[in-house]
Amino acid sequence: MSSHIKNNTDIQLLATYGTLRDDDNSGALWTKNFIKGISHATTGRIVGYQLLGHPIITYPFAIYTGNPNDAIVVRLLSWPSKEQFEEKIEQADIIEGDDYERKIVEAIVENETKLAYIYILKSEISLEKDWKVIPSGDWLKRHLK
Repeated sequence: MSSHIKNNTDIQLLATYGTLRDDDNSGALWTKNFIKGISHATTGRIVGYQLLGHPIITYPFAIYTGNPNDAIVVRLLSWPSKEQFEEKIEQADIIEGDDYERKIVEAIVENETKLAYIYILKSEISLEKDWKVIPSGDWLKRHLK
């Protein structure tokens, strides 16, 4: 995982879709500390991605599909300063670990497009069959059977 921002210093939004969301309701141990100090959070969506959940594992994966009919709900988080944002990206790199990669995406918020970082499952990782698409694309509406 890269621990520094790659030449995209203008981007200061993080698109979160699971346990890093400020409104996460899963009880993940790291959420409260991670969202500490956010200056703003808003809901948006990212097109061309699916959200996968597991009946036992308490965090999701987002995968890129490229399908314009697929979309996930994200919370765009920002912090008061560039330095604080970079610290949070370093924290997120550690939390997300080696199964995720950080990408730049276009998030749609109230018919406006904003660039943000997102962590998605690395394409070379294969998941066991128990991972299922969350049809709503929204972690807070993750009703898995």
